[in-house]
Amino acid sequence: MKKIVISFFILLSITVGAYAVEVIPKLSLCLPGTFRSDYEVDVCANLGAEARYHLSDYFSLSVGFDYLFNRNVSLGKKAEEAGFGGDMPYNNKRFQMLPVYVGIILYPFGNFGEYKPYLRLDGGYNILFSIEDGNNSVPGIYYAGAIGFELYDKYIMEIYTSRYEAKDNDNDITYKDIYFKIGYKFIV
Repeated sequence: MKKIVISFFILLSITVGAYAVEVIPKLSLCLPGTFRSDYEVDVCANLGAEARYHLSDYFSLSVGFDYLFNRNVSLGKKAEEAGFGGDMPYNNKRFQMLPVYVGIILYPFGNFGEYKPYLRLDGGYNILFSIEDGNNSVPGIYYAGAIGFELYDKYIMEIYTSRYEAKDNDNDITYKDIYFKIGYKFIV
């Protein structure tokens, strides 16, 4: 795992040195999400970074990662009130993920001005999936969509919807979430 993350940072550094790219560290606040559609996930945070390269005034490419800190999985309030939970294997477990992604960003009004709205699509792979007391855990694909805008060529604000996939004990795991990201752009 460490080798993959170190390799990613080396690749990112080489890319930054070779081209004029923007490096953006980001912090995310995640709303309560769903885990396997049976469970709820508490409010939590992500930490990540991405590099952007502008292809034109209307399109950019991005490469990045998001580290999903340990998050708690629990039954929903309705399920607890109904008395479910005795045979629910993921109740009160914690998990974490680390997706690495490539994205395309569309600036419908162009990449100029003080306020730049944009749409984006990201796709990638979770290079890490870890769940408490997991058995044969395997990471899976990741994809997301977002709307966002840049303020004064420095500040980034985005609203994301995402889907993470993995396997644990031959069970398909899906984690769906909506979150808000803020970031600060460094132009290299």
